[in-house]
Amino acid sequence: MQNKPYKISKNVETLSAYTPGEQPQGGGWVKLNTNEFPYPPSPKIRAAVLAEMGGDCASLRLYPEPLSKKVRAAAAKYYGVHEDNVIVGNGSDDILNLIMRAFGGEDLKVAAMSPSYSLYPVLAKMQGAQLEEFDFGPQCKLPLEKIAKSGANVFILTNPNAPLGAAFAEADLKYIADNFKGLFVIDEAYAPFSNYSAAKFAAGRENVLAVCTSSKGWGLAGMRVGWAVADKNIIEILDRVRDSYNVDRLAQAAAVAALEDAEYYSGLVAKVVEERGKAEEFFASLGWDFCKSSSNFIFVRPRKNGAGGRDVASELFDFLKSEKILVRYWKGDPKICDGLRITVGTKPEMQKLKESVLKWISKE
Repeated sequence: MQNKPYKISKNVETLSAYTPGEQPQGGGWVKLNTNEFPYPPSPKIRAAVLAEMGGDCASLRLYPEPLSKKVRAAAAKYYGVHEDNVIVGNGSDDILNLIMRAFGGEDLKVAAMSPSYSLYPVLAKMQGAQLEEFDFGPQCKLPLEKIAKSGANVFILTNPNAPLGAAFAEADLKYIADNFKGLFVIDEAYAPFSNYSAAKFAAGRENVLAVCTSSKGWGLAGMRVGWAVADKNIIEILDRVRDSYNVDRLAQAAAVAALEDAEYYSGLVAKVVEERGKAEEFFASLGWDFCKSSSNFIFVRPRKNGAGGRDVASELFDFLKSEKILVRYWKGDPKICDGLRITVGTKPEMQKLKESVLKWISKE
């Protein structure tokens, strides 16, 4: 490398950036690779955003409300907690970054499960924190004692897990909260599809923080709004390292409208869960292994002519892409390179997926 007139932080010099799912250009794609909500968000969001803009968009010349107070209030009402228990971020990734800023560092170890959200190692390394990863046991069981004795300052658990989709019992969460001597972060991006949220649980504990997002269950991935619920002392610490004006005016308006329209979303979430069940029945009929999902996706290990493994998964991934169907594949991860994560889409999208899978199986 040529000499540069600047130096790079030692934490960033060897850092590999997080790789998001492919965002295709052009139309005609069935996009089942990034776990987006398959239906439009609440119609009330359009009205809220237009009202915030005003006829001449003059409001956009002004900074947004810096604390996102209306979103905090709406989230607090939604979960049945106090506003002091809520913080809002530019997507839940922003909040995860705040957690690492405040509670991770060269002398503050971070722990997580593996496989899990691949952003965690990136954020930990940015802060120079050592990351310890625990493997799942049979049937996606948590190694509770290892977690409790890890000595980490932060333990992050995605519940339900991504990319596997498995949810963990409330008793396991309580065990970790009672026995882990650090900050227990529950990343519940997919909680809307699991009939359980740890938000109220987190608000009542001194060492638990539940991180939530509008990207999955509320269909607002394009607006980038997330929130977290915790003891007010944890929220105050995160506010110290939060960027000023971290959520824009239109995103705040959209998030409030979404949180206030629970009835609209409950019906659509039920449709996603129904399609998830039908897809699991389809994969079971093929003799494919998959984790029973509590999310809006299924992690499945495909088989063809009695064979499975990395080459088979890679072949199906490429075939589906040739059919203009995108799913998620981690070819470089030895723990999950034999499977594909498939987002649950609409009924027509899932029907096209099934037809393409059967076409691939019959193809010599």
